[in-house]
Amino acid sequence: MKRLILIFLALFLVKSPAFASVDWESKGMQIVGEIIANPAGFFYDFQQDLEGTTPLPPGKRFGIQTGLFPTTIPMTYTNVSAKVRLHGEGRIAPGVPQLDLIGGYWDMLAAKMATKDSETVDKAKFGGYYVGGILSTSVSPRVRTFWGYKHSVLKAKLDFKPDAQGQLPQFMGTDLNDIDTGFKDDFFIAGIETPKGIGKLWSIQLNYGLKTQVFSSKVSWYGKYFELGLNIYPEGVLVVHPVWNFHLNF
Repeated sequence: MKRLILIFLALFLVKSPAFASVDWESKGMQIVGEIIANPAGFFYDFQQDLEGTTPLPPGKRFGIQTGLFPTTIPMTYTNVSAKVRLHGEGRIAPGVPQLDLIGGYWDMLAAKMATKDSETVDKAKFGGYYVGGILSTSVSPRVRTFWGYKHSVLKAKLDFKPDAQGQLPQFMGTDLNDIDTGFKDDFFIAGIETPKGIGKLWSIQLNYGLKTQVFSSKVSWYGKYFELGLNIYPEGVLVVHPVWNFHLNF
């Protein structure tokens, strides 16, 4: 587990001359400690990076999405998300918002790889899913608001085995038998988007977890095939996540 976490840290912490005075060893141990204290929260932030929680563009009925960075690379989250439009804005009656159903699933390949190459990890399973719905309505030709709900679940489990001397792996002097944790919460979603061309738009959204009582936010640019954004988790170990996702809408 320590090896897996240190690999993740190496992928996200880039040392340069501007940071030469930083005590990277102490900073790294601090981050590792925060991850060990709340591993589900740490890994769930990356689940949010891949979740498609914006409405389908007007006129589109179905969409699929996969997270590329930092979910598939480097976190090895193989994932797929989908959106289905139940009805378009104003189709049932004037003023009725567009309604989309959203959902997705992911599984971490590195967890399975760890069991094959590790002398201490016996079994490993990291995965999760989310489901929800999004309402959207136009307030002007250039602005559309959206709001909705999502239910998110993450399951994380690591079983450790003793080495040839019969000793379990340790962290800060404590034996590690297993890490069995998870995350489950319901979120309110609210946001606004504005088009910048055919198939292009800016989006800003805010999420609030009812159980954790924690806010997160996202600022994104959407093109025809790709989404580039910044996710901000004020209570997270890594506060800012740059995000790159691929999507197709039909």
